Amino acid sequence: MVIKDMKMSKRKVIAIVGPTASGKTGLGVRLAKEFNGEIISADSRQVYRGLDIGTGKDLSKYGDIKYHMIDIANPEEKMTLFDYLPLARMAIDDIFSRGKLPIIVGGTGLYVQGIVEGFELEQISLSNVISTPCEARVEKSSKKDLSTVLEMTNKKYSREQLNNLTIQQLNNLLLQLDSETAERVDKKNIHRLIRAIEMAQDGLKPIKIKPDFEVLQIGVDVPRTELHERIDKRVDERFDQGMMEEVQELLGQGVSAEWLIGLGLEYREITSYLINCHLDPRLGELERSFVSQEISPPSTSRGVEMTRGASGSRNDKKKIITMKQYNNEFELMRQQLKFRIHQFARRQMTWFRRFPEINWLANYDEMKRFVKIFIEH
Repeated sequence: MVIKDMKMSKRKVIAIVGPTASGKTGLGVRLAKEFNGEIISADSRQVYRGLDIGTGKDLSKYGDIKYHMIDIANPEEKMTLFDYLPLARMAIDDIFSRGKLPIIVGGTGLYVQGIVEGFELEQISLSNVISTPCEARVEKSSKKDLSTVLEMTNKKYSREQLNNLTIQQLNNLLLQLDSETAERVDKKNIHRLIRAIEMAQDGLKPIKIKPDFEVLQIGVDVPRTELHERIDKRVDERFDQGMMEEVQELLGQGVSAEWLIGLGLEYREITSYLINCHLDPRLGELERSFVSQEISPPSTSRGVEMTRGASGSRNDKKKIITMKQYNNEFELMRQQLKFRIHQFARRQMTWFRRFPEINWLANYDEMKRFVKIFIEH
């Protein structure tokens, strides 16, 4: 049954969450068609223009369903959780104003939690933000360039200085600055640790203000073995679709390799591979000469083909050796990427399983039943 207009006494929102490759987008679109809804993406990488294949935007799946929070920022533009949240709330209000059902779809758990629980930033006193010497807060490091940081007393850390700290040191520093945030933040994510420290140094503290809408959270339940198979298949498909070329194009447009690597997963592995194989389009001809006529970047699971000269020549043997090495490195990178995404999916599940309010369901009909009951009561 398709609901033409949302006539509810309370504002209600649906959230479809789960690990990567679990089919969240397809299920969200089906629910949007069934219940007159629109999609709000909760994916920290899909906000960026030009990052299409690697982030799995799959815009063709939406059909005539309107979506929000995709392609709203340029590569390297600052887009933190607290940049995202006000825009997502505006989108929710816009959807409500047209009598439709907002459906949040995504695997960035912190983005979903921020919407559902009402994260806000509060200005606090700076008197206790940096009040003790660095030596008292940060463990000593063997890094030579850390000495300048350890000399700081009542000064804020710069981004460059924070980048020189280890993960353990960042965790220790954040614990001293904002113990509550230190408990919630992903302790292995350098970028989030640094951002949390910077906010604490600026006197900004995350707080929760209960939203003026109710939320039904549905987790897409997929057996681990099946999920891993989906991940592996999707990685192969994305290479066939041109994921390697997408990264090359971004680099060619001047997007920072460091920024791409910082995105993790597909962009980290492929960017590192291109640089290591001297296929970064920013490199000069001399630096790429060893592959200029002998190989071309593999874009499919079949790898690359070699242009042969006279059969059996010494030059051909050199090319064969070069090609074998090149293909081997590509296959190693692809398998490493699959393994990394398996790990990422496990971390996502660990995050989402913390929230007992998420209803884990395995099939669409059950999801539809939950949604129908939720919006009618």
